[in-house]
Amino acid sequence: MRVVVVVIVALASVAHADDYGDATVIFARGASLYRVSATGKGETEVATLPAKANIRVLRTDANGKLLLVDNAGAWSYLPLDGSTKTLVDLPCGAGPAQLTEDASCVVCRATTGTGSIIYNFAQKKAYPIDIVASRVVGVGGDRKLVWADANGIWTAPVANVATKTKVGSDAPVRGFLPSPDGTHAVGVYADEVYESVKKKKPGEIFTVFALDGTAARRRLAKLAMPLDWSHDSHYVLVQDGATACLTSAAGGEYKCWRGYTGTSLSPDGRWGLVIGNGKPPGTVSTDTNADIAIFPPSGSLFRTRLEGAYTDKPTLIVKTVDGAAVWVPKQP
Repeated sequence: MRVVVVVIVALASVAHADDYGDATVIFARGASLYRVSATGKGETEVATLPAKANIRVLRTDANGKLLLVDNAGAWSYLPLDGSTKTLVDLPCGAGPAQLTEDASCVVCRATTGTGSIIYNFAQKKAYPIDIVASRVVGVGGDRKLVWADANGIWTAPVANVATKTKVGSDAPVRGFLPSPDGTHAVGVYADEVYESVKKKKPGEIFTVFALDGTAARRRLAKLAMPLDWSHDSHYVLVQDGATACLTSAAGGEYKCWRGYTGTSLSPDGRWGLVIGNGKPPGTVSTDTNADIAIFPPSGSLFRTRLEGAYTDKPTLIVKTVDGAAVWVPKQP
């Protein structure tokens, strides 16, 4: 009986470790976007791309309804219901863009001035706001904007930015990225780092902090840039030089893969997508408010796993990709 129980538990653990929840992966290659299973099977074209496309970012919502695409700084979107293979242009300027978790709208930079817009997909209408917003969190009437400026970190109802609440005393120098649920954020702060056992020097520290008015920071890494949060707001994909890492925002759980560039992670943070080709990661953004730190290079696409031994190597999904990829949850 004991042996049987042990075998059942072992089999259950293996099944859990390899359960992708019917998720798929979308990636760029040549003049198309393709969709495959999380194991790299069943490749199909989902969209055609403009000539000489440079797909730097792909994102989707928590239910895999909509795909957000950054092509060389120009943003567009694609419904993932199979109704079209043509990307729809968004009235966004160059800079970061973030989908709401229910795919109802996107916040991005305005094409003129220094503010942002919120684009409503159902209404097909853009609403200007006079702040550089980083994310819209919440749903319905509880939606809030989150942003950082020279005076601190703030939240405010979408419909009334003037009634803002300060949730952090000072903003990061770069890489500010709020979590999807709006409870935490990550960013890079100026600090001191050890250059020897006894000697410190000015440097930068990648930290996580609660958006609760105190912004007490906890160090996650010496120097890294956030790429994206998991949809459950528990994990962060970061790039630390030539190393891609999955890390828990609560601390203690992380895994890194040297020689790879991170591009996406699963909704629960257990899986990641990285690109490797034996070359250094792509260009680092100089935008102090950017949540896009690394532009993925061409190469091969691999699946990484947070669970398991630290020596686990990434698993090949697709041999040739041209730029970003994204983990797409199964639609409910």
